[in-house]
Amino acid sequence: MATNPLDQFEVRNIIGLDISVFNNLYLSITNIGLYLTISLILSFMFTLLTDNSEKLLMNKWSLNQESVTITVKNLVINQISSTNGQIYFPFIYTLFMFILINNLIGMVPYNFASTAHFLLTFSLSFTIVLGATLLGFQKHGLKFFSLFVPAGCPLGLLPLLVLIEFISYLSRCVSLGLRLGANVGHMLLNILSGFSKTQQRPAIYKKKYNFLLKFCTSLTYT
Repeated sequence: MATNPLDQFEVRNIIGLDISVFNNLYLSITNIGLYLTISLILSFMFTLLTDNSEKLLMNKWSLNQESVTITVKNLVINQISSTNGQIYFPFIYTLFMFILINNLIGMVPYNFASTAHFLLTFSLSFTIVLGATLLGFQKHGLKFFSLFVPAGCPLGLLPLLVLIEFISYLSRCVSLGLRLGANVGHMLLNILSGFSKTQQRPAIYKKKYNFLLKFCTSLTYT
């Protein structure tokens, strides 16, 4: 736990080990690694709690999980395909839950905000965009480049528009990671405003706003 609200954005070593192999290898467990592990465990626990196969009526956990599942499934159907896109649903759902839980953990005062670090967010964005690009080449071959050609584009403007579309596609690696990591601004303002006596808005509305913000960010990222 952090002793200062701003410490939740600083990476710290929890356990460090010096091993006399491979030129004195140094292994350490950091707070970001610990909280990422906790988020994975919570994701699995949420899945187990929503298992309602042996009961006739659904519990609250199952209702919440079904709402999230339907939301992500509609996203897959609308953005990818209603038939071929279902194969990507498990990955997108897992990514959504991982980001959502990490965002919610970061909302807890004095906890560590893992998604506030650009190293994590950029690693996710670069990996996902690279994987999507390789998958596009595998499925469509050279026809994948037709993605950069706008429909009905005049021949004279074609080179310029293709260049713009190509730069826009590459910028997703940066924009997705930056958008997710930029939530630190909202979280920081929320933490600092909690210590202000001039706070006018009730805390319950502020918490609902922050939860909605984290949910929408996870949905946008996926």
